[in-house]
Amino acid sequence: MIQKTEIVIVGGGIWGLSTAYHLAQLGQKQVCVLERNPEIAAETTPQAAGLVGQIRSTRVMMGAIKYALELFSQFEHDVGLHQTGSLLIALTPERMAAYEKQIESAHQNGVEADFVSHAELARLAPAMDTSKVEGGYFVPQDGYLHPLQCAQAYAAMAKELGAQIELGVRVTGIRVRGDTVVGVETERGFVEANQVVITAGPWGGILSKQVGFSAAMQPIRHQRVRTVPVDGIPAHHPVVRVTDISCYVRPDKGGYLYGFFEPHPVSIDLEAMPKDFGTKDLQPPVEVMVEAQTRLAPIFPILQDLEIAERKQGITTFSPDGSYLIGPVPEITNLFLATGCAALGIAGSAAVGRWLAKWMIEGHPGEDLSMFAPERFGERAADRAWLRQAGEQFYANYYGIRNENNDKAN
Repeated sequence: MIQKTEIVIVGGGIWGLSTAYHLAQLGQKQVCVLERNPEIAAETTPQAAGLVGQIRSTRVMMGAIKYALELFSQFEHDVGLHQTGSLLIALTPERMAAYEKQIESAHQNGVEADFVSHAELARLAPAMDTSKVEGGYFVPQDGYLHPLQCAQAYAAMAKELGAQIELGVRVTGIRVRGDTVVGVETERGFVEANQVVITAGPWGGILSKQVGFSAAMQPIRHQRVRTVPVDGIPAHHPVVRVTDISCYVRPDKGGYLYGFFEPHPVSIDLEAMPKDFGTKDLQPPVEVMVEAQTRLAPIFPILQDLEIAERKQGITTFSPDGSYLIGPVPEITNLFLATGCAALGIAGSAAVGRWLAKWMIEGHPGEDLSMFAPERFGERAADRAWLRQAGEQFYANYYGIRNENNDKAN
């Protein structure tokens, strides 16, 4: 195993692999990703829905998703990108009014988005009962991709550019001398590094806590299912977000993939779990996904008759305000943290990797990311009860109209 390098990336999920790729692209060849599993992107990444949507509340995040779409469309390695658009469905006049504001913001930021007729809704998603909806709008340049393929593409290109990826290496701690990081401790020995970035997803908080920093994020279960294949799904079928019932639907392997933001979220205390706990140990939330099916059935009646072919359960992380935690760890030189994906891990991966790479190589991420500052919650970050309550509340109201000023993941 490698003993010394310039930059160590802790965690071989999609954020860590994107960071390795962007670092190598900027000319830093001495980069090593340390992943505890025998394969890359084995935890939360492959559980994701892979939705890539540009409708965001800030210029920074709209730009982040635009960059992702541009990058993915140019990759030499296939990421499974289907740029078939997003269809946002309203069931109430109140939601339509909220959509008007979203469309106005999209236009101001150069994103194509417009209301469409009921006839066009039916053409885009033939299985949808349009008589049950108030209306909707379409974002033609949006889409979805295959999360694992995307992570593998980052990894392949990073290695082609000289980065290293070490598998089966569990990082047990961060070593600091004075106020400067000097490397990481692993079960297979010490790895010396001049810079370290923690991209361990839900486990990032445990590692940062070891160096005295409380990461203000709450791990929460998030799940989806895929139905058996069915005839009649057109190749142009977009991602459909039915925000009034907190659900989304898209094609997948000939069937429908759908997910749900639970009104009563299930938090996960990783510190109380065995050290080898992983997403594989989560129990499939069958009853919860029955509720998702029930909510969607009036709009997509076909889902009532389709058997479930696959269940996926992952872990997402939410800060109290639903925004990322990205940047230098306070009071420790050359240590960086990226977590709090808020179910926007796949679409945001390109920008996150670029931001971190530029931060480490050039000393600045390239734009103002103060909204993501890991220390922004101050002393409240150490209040686990508050973090859990705030994170769960944001998750439960993910598509709520009252949260329209916050960035939404899916």
